[in-house]
Amino acid sequence: MRKAIGVVKAYIKIHMNSKLKTLQIIHLALCSGVFLFAMVTILLNKDRMIFDAKFENTAPFNPIFPIIGLITLGISIFLKNQFIAKISSSDGLDSKITQYQSAFLVSSALLEGGALLNIVGFLITTNAFFLIFAGISLFFLIRSRPTKDKVISDLQLQYPETEAL
Repeated sequence: MRKAIGVVKAYIKIHMNSKLKTLQIIHLALCSGVFLFAMVTILLNKDRMIFDAKFENTAPFNPIFPIIGLITLGISIFLKNQFIAKISSSDGLDSKITQYQSAFLVSSALLEGGALLNIVGFLITTNAFFLIFAGISLFFLIRSRPTKDKVISDLQLQYPETEAL
């Protein structure tokens, strides 16, 4: 009987660890995609690149794209907190991790969208001003990397559940 319980505990630990690894791989793919797209657009526009923060020179993109990038940043943080707050402490660990994955993916998608939008603004206008806002979104995307400690902290997991991660 003890051997069977040990096997079940080992399976649960491997299963939860694989969910965390999956999130980390998705995170790496999102960050890499934004970074590589930025590098390609910089290489394509390196000879024509300008830096101009004046609205009239890069309208209509200049006031709109950076503002949308910052709005997606705020919404990303807000929605992730809302999703995590809705996770019940009485739910099972598998359910908590699944809900955390949803919160993470929504948050990351918003951050990536804001970054990509500003990179497209740079691609269209060759104005490096947009790269500042893409960089801000990318910075927050990189900081959101899911780790075991962050999951434990965000979900407020206690001893038996922390061992399964």
